[in-house]
Amino acid sequence: MVFELNLLIVKNLNSYRKKTIINYGKETQFLLTKEELLKSIDESLFDLTLKIHEEFGSFYEKIPEKYCWVLILVSKYESLYVKELADLIRISPSSASQLLSKMEKEQYIVREMDPGQRRQTFIKIGKSGEKVLKKMEETREKISAKYLMKLPYEDLESFYDGAVKLKQIVDDEKRSAEK
Repeated sequence: MVFELNLLIVKNLNSYRKKTIINYGKETQFLLTKEELLKSIDESLFDLTLKIHEEFGSFYEKIPEKYCWVLILVSKYESLYVKELADLIRISPSSASQLLSKMEKEQYIVREMDPGQRRQTFIKIGKSGEKVLKKMEETREKISAKYLMKLPYEDLESFYDGAVKLKQIVDDEKRSAEK
């Protein structure tokens, strides 16, 4: 028996990920394996990130990407020690200090000595940093208004549930790795 695959097409049919194989003009559908589905999700997230960056990323080209990460982290934690920040962005404390010196000169951040531990320095958001964070929030709102609001409510719920579960898995893995 001669079996030849002429074309492999991946389609989204009835909310189930299926692949359609067209063999001599006849379609046969199979559910994607978990590995194939994970690869499709990975590719979709990567493509989505690129498209969002193409459309909304021009503002961020004016400041280094590391600045954005520092601002996001300091904003999330309200204030951080230099060592904590270095650990979070995976750089040495001396490299973090150099980066923060540049950011402080441009008023993205403010460094303050910890009155309780004079050898420790807090990092807080500066005037320029507040402007950047405001612009980031506006960008997130534009993305939501332009794209996410077009999804049906049920899809948004599923997306949220999946994101929360994934975050919990990451948190659990991180905690178990620290033990």
